[in-house]
Order: sequence, then C-alpha cells, then structure tokens
Amino acid sequence: MRIGRKSIFISRVCTLLAVGLLSGCASSGAEAADVAKQGADQIVIGDMEFTVEQMDYRDKVQPPNPLGYYDYYPEEKGYHYLVLSGSAVNAGDTDFDPESFYVEAQAGRTIREGKLLIVTAPGAEFWDVLPAQQTSGEWGFYLFALLKDSEEADSISIFYNDDFTKNEEGEEWDRQIRITL
Repeated sequence: MRIGRKSIFISRVCTLLAVGLLSGCASSGAEAADVAKQGADQIVIGDMEFTVEQMDYRDKVQPPNPLGYYDYYPEEKGYHYLVLSGSAVNAGDTDFDPESFYVEAQAGRTIREGKLLIVTAPGAEFWDVLPAQQTSGEWGFYLFALLKDSEEADSISIFYNDDFTKNEEGEEWDRQIRITL
C-alpha cells in the first residue's frame, strides 16, 4: 500500500499538535482575575504584611524553635523545599486564615503546589490563624513549595479572593501576587 504525501503531512501535523498540547499541560496552574508582581522582601495582602527575612532551600520544613510534639513537613527523597520566611503582622480586625489562600511555585514550565503557614510567637509550632490586631511582628510565616532536586523556582505566587473565602477547585481566584525570586 502506498502512502501519499498528503497523509504524511497530516500525520506530522497531528503529531506536532499532540506534542504541543502535552508539553503545554506542565505550565497550567491556578488563575486569577488580577495579577500583581511584588519583590521578594515584603508581601502585603489587605491588612496583613509579611516581611521576608530569609529565603533558602531546605530538606524539611519545621518551626524554628520546636518544642514537644509539633507539625512538620518531612524530608522527601529527590526533593527539597523552597522556603521564604519572616515576620507577619495582621493590623486588621479579623483573624487571618492561611487555608483560604492557594500557593504555587513556578520552576521553568513546571508548577508546584505550595503552602502558607503561620508560626506562633515563640516559634514553637505552626498555627491555624494569624490573630487580629497583631502589629508587633512577633508572629512569623513560612511560604514554601516542594521542588525536585533538579529544580529552582523562578517565582512563587499567592492566590486569594477579595473576601478571603476559599475557592472550589477549578474556580478562578480574584487576586494573585507573583513574587519573582
């Protein structure tokens, strides 16, 4: 059976389209209606202010001064954590819930899910909220993502809604803050 040039051309075009679609999947992540770019030194979200004091790669994520039983994110073979940490202030009248936010890091064309954690005032454990009217900067935060050992992040983003409510999977967020590293 003889294959014509037209069939070969159509076959090649289909192959290129399939490869293009598959490689594009790696770059899809969360989306937001408004994107703001900020530097890696200070992050402002409404009445919350996060001052980045350190950025490093770690094998595991744990509170700076753990005592007794505490939550942590263990070492994963072949991976490391990108961690931005520092002090957190909530000058607002309501508690700040980090679970209402979504975090992701971008390493080249790859998107990695991350997390925002609040560290208690003495640095002993991770806390569920940053209480209202905390203006002294005694509380801390960790903004982190788990990356393969061969990856370095280009940016890390925080997604949130104007009313600080959680999103259902697949819904667009109101705001994104992209921090270029």
